[in-house]
Amino acid sequence: MISLVVLVLASLALAGCGSLPAAGALLPGPTATTADRPTGAPSPMVTNTRSGTPSPSGSTRTVTLADDGHTITMHVGERFLLSLGDGYDWRVTPADPTVISRVVNVLTIRGSQGLYEAHKPGQTELTATGDPTCRQARPPCAAPSRVFRVQVVVVP
Repeated sequence: MISLVVLVLASLALAGCGSLPAAGALLPGPTATTADRPTGAPSPMVTNTRSGTPSPSGSTRTVTLADDGHTITMHVGERFLLSLGDGYDWRVTPADPTVISRVVNVLTIRGSQGLYEAHKPGQTELTATGDPTCRQARPPCAAPSRVFRVQVVVVP
């Protein structure tokens, strides 16, 4: 009888086991649906002019080092994750924070520099200057800093 109970408990324990997401992976969360938008509101899209591929607002676009020097077009209210990696200590500055700015009090994945939101129509440049993390070592390294720039165009 005891072995049967142990077998049942072991089966239940194994049934509850599953694969875990990889370290740093984003878990899916709630997504916007057409019911979340006001009637007649256009479907929000973010367009990367480098690829020309729009992505629905339910999925946040990720801007990476591959986007350096490109133009990103987005609608008011849309967001993107700035993910330049953790090999540099990044200082990010939008030229006009009334057009686009970092969303505060939002946790992001390691290696990202924040979630940014479009506030009003206009154009601005987002600049990030990165100092290599090895500069904090003793003795510091002599690796050069890196500058990252994207033009952000926000449309209504």
